[in-house]
Amino acid sequence: MTTVEKNALYSKVFSYLTTPLLVGLFLYGLNKKFGKTIKNWLFASFWNRAMKEYHSTMREMKKSHFDSMQSHKSADVELRKKSVLRILEIGAGPGANFEFFPKNSKLMIVEPNAFFEPMFYENQHKYPDIKMEKFIINSAEDMKEIEDNSVDVVVSTLVLCSVTSVEKSVKEVHRVLVSGGKYYYWEHVHDKAGTWLHFIQSILTPLWSFLFDGCNLNRSIDQTVLGCKVFSQVQQKRFDIPLKKGVWGMVRVHVMGQATK
Repeated sequence: MTTVEKNALYSKVFSYLTTPLLVGLFLYGLNKKFGKTIKNWLFASFWNRAMKEYHSTMREMKKSHFDSMQSHKSADVELRKKSVLRILEIGAGPGANFEFFPKNSKLMIVEPNAFFEPMFYENQHKYPDIKMEKFIINSAEDMKEIEDNSVDVVVSTLVLCSVTSVEKSVKEVHRVLVSGGKYYYWEHVHDKAGTWLHFIQSILTPLWSFLFDGCNLNRSIDQTVLGCKVFSQVQQKRFDIPLKKGVWGMVRVHVMGQATK
């Protein structure tokens, strides 16, 4: 092989190696700077579409779970006279729980994903009796914008799987609730030890968390709520949702609970 041919070969090999390297560096830099924003946008778009089947299937069960909220009385004298509750929902997403809140409720939202906000307000137009007070972009672990002992009811559905700390989130819920206030939670949980699902959830959690915006399959949220020992009373039960195909099979085990401060 002549020198000219060798140089041409080296140049071609260099080109083959350099192009993917530069593309990789570009994608790495893009992910470093905008990765979280891109993931939040993708997750919000996916979640808004994928959850329609879930909410349609679970509507009656959720309605039953939240039903006692209709008779709950506000700790605020003026709100109680008007039969109004002050509700805080954590991780409201596009606003799937509006229909379960009592009419004339005053609603505050703490949501970490800003891309859900326009979807939420679009859905809120269907429920003019629900009065919005605040929409706060923040995490459940640090709800500093919400005052101590200021909320009658806190709601979370399919949220605690993705917070950084379930314990901190639960303690924040307790902090903002008034005495006698209620925390309604509805979450998917780690199946009981010894089952195949328990094993598979443990194995898949790192990949699942990466794909689904920090969602963890291996959290026993019901045990954590009890372990925090901050509520005067906790009522909860595990159940299997009827959806079992595809991704739903991985999160079929749920807990519904009601904790009282």
